Amino acid sequence: MSSLSPQPKLTLYRGWDSPGKYVWSPFVTKLEFRLRTSHTPYTNAAGSTFSGPKGKIPYMAVDETANPPELLADSSLIIKALRERGLIKDVNESLSGRDRGLDLAVRALMEDKLCFFHTHERWIQNYYVMRDYALSAVPYPLRVVVGMLAFRGNVRKLHDQGTGRFSDAEIRGFIEEIWTGVDGLLEDSRRMNLGRPEGECYWVLGGEEPTEADATVYGFVASVLVSKAGPESGRLLRERFPRVVSWAERVHGAWFPDYEIWE
Repeated sequence: MSSLSPQPKLTLYRGWDSPGKYVWSPFVTKLEFRLRTSHTPYTNAAGSTFSGPKGKIPYMAVDETANPPELLADSSLIIKALRERGLIKDVNESLSGRDRGLDLAVRALMEDKLCFFHTHERWIQNYYVMRDYALSAVPYPLRVVVGMLAFRGNVRKLHDQGTGRFSDAEIRGFIEEIWTGVDGLLEDSRRMNLGRPEGECYWVLGGEEPTEADATVYGFVASVLVSKAGPESGRLLRERFPRVVSWAERVHGAWFPDYEIWE
């Protein structure tokens, strides 16, 4: 880590005041994974979509002593900015062209496909649970109004994007197909790393170190396992893909031992 730049104070706004716990957003945990595996110190704060520069969670203050403080938004853009400034490792720098493409494909599969299926499961199928979690800081009478606006916005967004045009059964099939693919990658990686000590982490692409794909996959696995607004996805992972859960438990033990683990 000697090649990294002097460390400014980094504050990660996760959207919820939940010290010692994962939040339900996969993009928050993805970013925390990158910070922790780079040994980059940071502190957590709640924040809100209303305060974030792009109206999204997560966002990050790079130096709160500045006036105004510099705020970065969008997990991928935050990672890019921190990497360019030498504040986190460039974990994909040594990848071959093929593996760079595979890494990008895995991230796109999760962030640009699975994410919409999760939005449907949480905001449409399990609306009240998701509303009361996402809007927990909003007083109850107002929460009903804001929640309904969010519901209508998500219905419209999912219809325009395409997910909303599928049946629930079709969406379940797509979700299972994605996790089957992830499970297959982890199976191959495990075979490539049979010499590792029992319980040690192995990685999605089979290399010695994690890549950007690992951050994204871990973020989504943790999100599924802790979210109460996606019970079907949680059951699917636990019952059909124990290897994926076991992989996440290894990562949790190595890099998030201070956080409560999922049940």
